Amino acid sequence: MEQNQRVQKWLYLPIETRVRELDAKLLLAYYAVKQNYRVIIGEHTKVERASFVFPNGIFFSKGYPNRYRKRVVGNAKKYGHMIVELDEEGLIIHDTTKYVKGRMCDELLTDVTHEYCWGKFQEETIINSYPQFREKCYIVGNPRFDLLKEKFNSLYKDSSDKIQENYGDFILINTRFSLYNDFTGLRNNKLNPRIQDMKNLLESFLIMITELAKEFPALNIVIRPHPGENFSTYEQQFSNYRNIHVIHEGNVINWILASRIVIHNGCTTGIEAFLLRKPVIAYLPFSSGFYDVDLPNNLSVKAFSIRELINYVQLITTSSGTYTPHNPTANTYLSKFYGAMDDQFSYEKIIQLLNQLTIHNEPLNRIGSYQPDSNYLKQSYKFTTLTMEQIRSFFKKIDVIEHANNNVIIHKIDENLFDISLSTEE
Repeated sequence: MEQNQRVQKWLYLPIETRVRELDAKLLLAYYAVKQNYRVIIGEHTKVERASFVFPNGIFFSKGYPNRYRKRVVGNAKKYGHMIVELDEEGLIIHDTTKYVKGRMCDELLTDVTHEYCWGKFQEETIINSYPQFREKCYIVGNPRFDLLKEKFNSLYKDSSDKIQENYGDFILINTRFSLYNDFTGLRNNKLNPRIQDMKNLLESFLIMITELAKEFPALNIVIRPHPGENFSTYEQQFSNYRNIHVIHEGNVINWILASRIVIHNGCTTGIEAFLLRKPVIAYLPFSSGFYDVDLPNNLSVKAFSIRELINYVQLITTSSGTYTPHNPTANTYLSKFYGAMDDQFSYEKIIQLLNQLTIHNEPLNRIGSYQPDSNYLKQSYKFTTLTMEQIRSFFKKIDVIEHANNNVIIHKIDENLFDISLSTEE
């Protein structure tokens, strides 16, 4: 095939937070492999180590605070890789000045060949500060949101059906309170107004969840904390409630699809629920200049009190099941921030751009010298175990969607680190 006649390129796909990034990176890997890329994918620090010893190629930066970004981008450049970047935090930009200063310094943008943007707002935020980098910026969306489109719904059907069997009708509540409810414990710093605002927001949610559990005893409530939060805060608070469950496993898409209603405050999951056409409510018990996030909140019905929230829940749960309280202009509003609202997928746009890149250096003859890091400390709250079987299962599901039967070779290099390529055998 023509695509297999091209010189093979190596593509490095590091993943930091598994539940948020894995499926999207596997989706990109699946289609990249079909285009004759050899993909190294897995836990972030292990992909970095692999990029030090395997052939030079394209390192796919996931975006970081500049201090961390300097190390990652610097090492990728040092070992002869071209660098492309799609900042996972680039969709919801609360403060444009702080975003550019904290995540987009010009020194590091100089070393990035392509800066992939979620949409027009992120692109303009970067270009307004650095007009000299206009030609590096491309609006591509994000493969995370490709997974929300109807084409890929079947990837999650079995899992979402199983969730519904286990929990029946349930309300999904997503939280984002790690600044106060850090995974190491509560950070009750009374001198920090940001932490105090987050503390107040968490406490408002705890009260709200308690009232929902009492008002709707026949409904289960599933709390899905941010991966950086301390789950025991919720487990201890609601240990006596049989209809409240604290769960953080699997891709959030499974849980949104299985849910009856989604409740959040400024979470990306509010956008995901909107795109999946689920009833979604933003609970806004008070206004915060630090943490109010317009984009996901404006795609949701807004409830400013517990009574208002309860009324919405009552309305939704007693409707025919087709009730979607969305603003009719919401799609137009979202399109300002997300640039893959059309029929083209983000992974297609990315691979088209990757195909334009030429790796100038010859592949380095050092493959096979990778050595596991004896000092490696896995951040289990961010990246749980990934297996070859899980990757193969995901790929087989896409094969079914694409009516294909790709002979993919998956080689385990290390724990949570894999080398994926397309077999040349017919």
